[in-house]
This record gives sequence, C-alpha cells and structure tokens, in this order.
Amino acid sequence: MEVVVGVYNINSASKMLEFAKIAYGFGVKRLVLAKVFGAAAQQIGDLFKLAFKMGGEVLVFNDIGDVVEVVKPDVVFALTRPDKDTRPVEKVEGRVLLLVHGADLSFSPRELPPGAVLSHAVNRDIGSLGQLAVALYKLLSL
Repeated sequence: MEVVVGVYNINSASKMLEFAKIAYGFGVKRLVLAKVFGAAAQQIGDLFKLAFKMGGEVLVFNDIGDVVEVVKPDVVFALTRPDKDTRPVEKVEGRVLLLVHGADLSFSPRELPPGAVLSHAVNRDIGSLGQLAVALYKLLSL
C-alpha cells in the first residue's frame, strides 16, 4: 500500500509544518496541499525546506480535484470527526490518499472528490493532526 497525505484548506504555517512532520515521520514520501492561503502560503518555502531535509516531496494545488487527477488514488479516506456517517480507516490495497482538513472542520459534500470515504482513525474528536497521526500509525505500523 502506498499512502499519500493531502491537506486541504490550510492557512496556519505552523500547522502546515506539523502535518508535514507527522507524514514524513511515518515514512510517507508525498505530501499534497490544496487551497493554501494566508500565513501558510507566505511560509511555503519552510515546508519545501523541511521536505528536502526529511527526504519527502511536496505538491501544491488549487483544489482537491487537481490532487485526485495527479495522484490517482485507488481510495480516498477523508479524515474527519467521528460520527454516524464516518467509518474507521482500514488497510486497503493500492494507493491511498489520506485527506485532512487544515482548519479542523468537517468536509462538506461539495469539497470531497467522488467516491471519497468519510473516515476517522479514532472514535474521539482529536483534531486533524491527531486523526492523521493515528491513521498513519494504523495503516503503516501494524
């Protein structure tokens, strides 16, 4: 299984770097960002520097549709708060796009690519960074 981490709608530079540290720390090679603005956009150079140091790569796009077009995932898990419409992240075959919301919000239906699975890694509201870390642990460490 190949895992790609995608971050959507991010404006915090420090949070953007934390997403990258978590992804690269678990051995994920590719981090993709869609809809980067504000302080995160102004500090994007720091992200590229971190990626270079940690042996990863960064791709930046305008929207999620572009991410799916380029990455070509077999499965898209959109990590969000656990509720009745989400299901736990599970190991699958092929290329997986783990998509997280950079503003700790739930994804609206129009933001998600077709076929995306609303998912959670742990049955608690621990924020996007926490959901990503636990999901990567479940998918890559067990």
